[in-house]
Amino acid sequence: MMISMRRITYFLVFSFTLTACSIGTSFRLGDIKSFKGVLIPGLSENPILIEQVSTKLIDNENLKVPLNLPLSLLNYSPDSYKVGPGDKLFIYVYGETERLSASLARGAAINPIFEKIVRDDGTIFYPNAGIIDVSGKTVEEIRQNLTINLSDVLNNPQVDVSVSEFKSQKVIVSGSFQKVGTYPVTSVPMTLSEIIANANPFGEKGLEPNGDLTSIKFTRDGVTYDIDFEYLARSSQIQNYIFLKGGDVIHLPDNSLSQVHVLGEATNPISINLTRKYIPLSVALAQAKGLNQSTSKGKEVYILRPKDYAGNPRIFKSDMSSPSGYLLAGNFNLQAKDIVFVSTAGVTSWSRFINQVLPFTDFINSSEDTNIIN
Repeated sequence: MMISMRRITYFLVFSFTLTACSIGTSFRLGDIKSFKGVLIPGLSENPILIEQVSTKLIDNENLKVPLNLPLSLLNYSPDSYKVGPGDKLFIYVYGETERLSASLARGAAINPIFEKIVRDDGTIFYPNAGIIDVSGKTVEEIRQNLTINLSDVLNNPQVDVSVSEFKSQKVIVSGSFQKVGTYPVTSVPMTLSEIIANANPFGEKGLEPNGDLTSIKFTRDGVTYDIDFEYLARSSQIQNYIFLKGGDVIHLPDNSLSQVHVLGEATNPISINLTRKYIPLSVALAQAKGLNQSTSKGKEVYILRPKDYAGNPRIFKSDMSSPSGYLLAGNFNLQAKDIVFVSTAGVTSWSRFINQVLPFTDFINSSEDTNIIN
């Protein structure tokens, strides 16, 4: 059953009433005595508060910003490389040439250097050493095993082992990188910063990112982490200490939907592509060339946030009628999918707001003319 939008004024009397209204924000008893909200069918079963942008609200919102960089990623330290199926080993046995010098003098085609590809079962065959299980072993462990086996036919064999081709362990890079594909894990540990730089997220000419660097999807052991790499790259060195291992997946989402929409009575309504996680409200309004002085009701700018960090819808109201309002707007951060609505002068109706918002959302089906706020 469709529920029409209607104006709702709530009076808070008891603290348990605040608890019952799980609407994405919280207040202490005594902070306010009344507030105004709205029901939006399909978006929330509970009334959504219209929250006044203030210094206190901005401070509270900044405290909620999640970095989402689990310690498990930072605590991982790669061990020595473990050989696996598909790897190619370079093996040289020193001293074998001398033992076979007579054969070499007769022109026999005997080569003490061997390249061996590790079989699917994790083994290799080496002459005079037989079949050796090398899977999950370091090159030093393989060298020691070969030395022991060759000691039956050689006196004090000197064996050298290295990996000439790394194919058993791979990191998958997908999404909007210029160079997607698989990247081998080698004996030299690779960091998150290195693989992103190699995959090139900045396009052919390096001018703009092809994807959303504020939301890198890092999957390890079946768990996907959302990492704001753009913020880390300009604010810290942490990303240089996140080492990769075989099976990791790095996905760069498309950034075409990472936008803030400025609608209503702005001079130039616009959809702004974000290259950072957040953009100040003042910057968004500036890119929309400010408020239309002839048609806008300057003191009322609404911000509709379909989902906050907790997954709850929010509606904010910014009073732009004074210089202090613009100062607050410089500190109030918008995030992707926020909708900024500049209200008209005089009476503002829900129907006008909905007509502006509908192209960008799919959660509102109907509305009726009702004053937003007196």
